[in-house]
Amino acid sequence: MKIKIGILIFILVLAGSGFFYWQSQKDVRELNKTLPKGVRVVKSLFGNEYKVVNKIDGYEFKVPKEWRGVEKIEYTAEWTEKGYVGKGIGMTGREETEKSIGVDYYKIEEKNIDLETWVKKFFDSFGLVGELNEDSINRIEVVKTQEIVHMGGDYIYFLGSKNNLIIYAISGNSEKLIREIITNGKW
Repeated sequence: MKIKIGILIFILVLAGSGFFYWQSQKDVRELNKTLPKGVRVVKSLFGNEYKVVNKIDGYEFKVPKEWRGVEKIEYTAEWTEKGYVGKGIGMTGREETEKSIGVDYYKIEEKNIDLETWVKKFFDSFGLVGELNEDSINRIEVVKTQEIVHMGGDYIYFLGSKNNLIIYAISGNSEKLIREIITNGKW
């Protein structure tokens, strides 16, 4: 009899935990419906921490806590323009006034080009305007700028991959949030 009661209690706890997990993940299930396989928003079981995992383009990062989750996320599949091949994610947080971030991925053809030279060529190709500055965020070398003509004053941070064949461009209207995403990401 004690064994049957123990098994019943175990089954009830397991069912309750499953229901709790299912309910707590409802928002990310909805967000992930529109994303391709390999790109997901994940949420911790406790603490409401969100993360974007992009296995297609090889990166992941924590969503800024100030956002209190993700309101919207879109993935743009590969596009080519002016000789550049890119893909990207655009996302909006639930809260905070500075709540939009874009993460673009560019494949590099030139194997021995440094980041700043690539960014200058990219800006020239698209007629973008901004003073380029080098910086380091947690030992990640970046080239950053504020594009004041075509992007409404948004900040753009460029960083290269470890093998220097990929460049990530993270853009948004808050340097603080961009720096947080770079710091808490795996690039």
